Amino acid sequence: MILKLETERLYLRPFKKEDAPFLYELNSDEEVMRYTGDFAFKDLEAAKKFAMDYVSNSQGQFALYKMGRIAVIRKEDNAFLGWSGLKKNVNNGYVDIGYRFMKKYWKKGYATESGLEVLRHAFHDHKIEYLVAHVHELNYGSQIVAQKLGMQLDHRFLWNNREPARFYKITASDYFKKFK
Repeated sequence: MILKLETERLYLRPFKKEDAPFLYELNSDEEVMRYTGDFAFKDLEAAKKFAMDYVSNSQGQFALYKMGRIAVIRKEDNAFLGWSGLKKNVNNGYVDIGYRFMKKYWKKGYATESGLEVLRHAFHDHKIEYLVAHVHELNYGSQIVAQKLGMQLDHRFLWNNREPARFYKITASDYFKKFK
């Protein structure tokens, strides 16, 4: 499946095996991973397997739903900044937006810029009724990004029944009112 999105400064595209060193570095940074609930890759080979399986798995997000997390690449120098994208949560009946960036690219507007394009993709291309974001209670940076994306706090909950988190939401009608 070809899923390529573009903004003024960024390309968003499916992972490639060449992304493995960057994915490994991203998930090895304790500060980046602090509020994600995910784990670091065991080694570079595990990161490469993740990148390839994510795109080619016949039972994965790309194959089943034509959506997924995708690499965020800066146009000016082809730097791998992190990832952004959609994920269908079949058990709960919603689609969430997620983003994760290398620390050296924080506070430069990349999460918001890529997130706005992912919102456009969700509401225009997939005709989704609403989109959510799960954000750890202490992850203030991601809360700010969710708010810049027009998302509103819907409720608080315990992530995995142990971590305090916020459930942000934006409906299609709110998106189209805010981002004509």
